[in-house]
Amino acid sequence: MKTHKKLENNEIIFSLNSKIYPRDVIFKACYTFIDRVYIFLDNPKRNEITVSFKGKKILTKKQLNSLKGEFANELLNAILRKDISKKNKKILEYVVGGAITAALEKPEENKGPENEDDVEIKKIEKEIEALKKELESEGPEDTGDDYESDPLGIMKTQ
Repeated sequence: MKTHKKLENNEIIFSLNSKIYPRDVIFKACYTFIDRVYIFLDNPKRNEITVSFKGKKILTKKQLNSLKGEFANELLNAILRKDISKKNKKILEYVVGGAITAALEKPEENKGPENEDDVEIKKIEKEIEALKKELESEGPEDTGDDYESDPLGIMKTQ
């Protein structure tokens, strides 16, 4: 990492080899610093990315160097996370796929023992069906009343 410090501009500039640190890793590492510094990236040469940190507040030379060190650690962290996620991709796909399949499973397919709530719900559903059949078998009462009739005299005005 080549470093250039510009204390009068409250910034530190350094270059990274993009063969060692891929662009997506650099972007992820930069993201963790956006709350503390303004970040400028440039690609002046092939396989080289220039990173510039400009402090949002006045920073000392020691603080600027510390930011550079933290950034280097975050680069390694991002590379490691990328490597681990690549290695665990298939496992993660199986876990997520299994979870989605289980969530979409129909209750009839669930062969587990019924709990008390399920039994109670089935009893209530049977009672509702029985009441519906009873009402249908009685049929409509022929009172001669329909929506236009006024058996209580409500529509009449005095």
